[in-house]
Amino acid sequence: MKLKFFTLLLALGATVWSLYSCDNNDDESINVPIELQDAFSAKYPNVANVKWESKSGYYVADFYDGYEASAWFTQDGTWQMTETDIPYTALPQAVKTSFEASEYKSWEIDDVDKLEREGFEIVYVIEVENQNQEMDLYYSQEGVLVKSVVDTDDDRDDQYLPDQNAKLTKEMNDFLNIKYPGFKLVEIDVEDDGKYAGYTEVDITHGSIGKEVLFDKSGEWVLTSWEVRFNTLPEPVKNAINTTYPGQVDDDDADYVEEATGVTYYLIDIENSEIDVKISADGQILD
Repeated sequence: MKLKFFTLLLALGATVWSLYSCDNNDDESINVPIELQDAFSAKYPNVANVKWESKSGYYVADFYDGYEASAWFTQDGTWQMTETDIPYTALPQAVKTSFEASEYKSWEIDDVDKLEREGFEIVYVIEVENQNQEMDLYYSQEGVLVKSVVDTDDDRDDQYLPDQNAKLTKEMNDFLNIKYPGFKLVEIDVEDDGKYAGYTEVDITHGSIGKEVLFDKSGEWVLTSWEVRFNTLPEPVKNAINTTYPGQVDDDDADYVEEATGVTYYLIDIENSEIDVKISADGQILD
């Protein structure tokens, strides 16, 4: 009886070890192709204890390399992105300096991610919240605020992946080099709704400014916009808005827009409404 009981314990132990090994054997758990394993090892040669999983049609390697990270690969082994969860203290000093001088400096920091993506500049995303408001702030390594996006709490696992439908053509790249020499590419997306559905939006940094450059379906430049602080606007603009919409504009609710037609204006977001007001530098409200 004792022998049978001991044999049973050994069998149970072997079963538990087999399950544990399967869960932790990255190569066998989801049958990761050898080409993909080689691609990961070439990019991260000193990483061990990798856990593979499948998300949104991609192979994702979760690993620890000083901080928790996830590397995303296509099924043919092409690296797309690595997202690393880092503490605020690990941000570049330029990013911390910029954030601590922003209107969000007193907001609570919820999370910080470092994004490395094929063909793009490194971006740091600081997620902040203030009561019932949540924002995602995208910074370049140089501390340029590329864009600020309302966090809707329905973020997908693949939200940071490059848009596979968006392409920067040679003509677009040539245009950017001429109009914005020395620009750095941050992101490319195809607009999926609204007036500009199907247009390509290219996010860049140009000097110390994050700019959104819009191209139509044929690749022709349509407009460029970037965020500006309301308190820095020309006095005629501030006076006209404060008179027409008193107390309905936050300091971060303005953009400067330059169109391919040669028209330039400020676009002001009016709170508690769906109105965006176009206003010229001399204070004239445009249609």
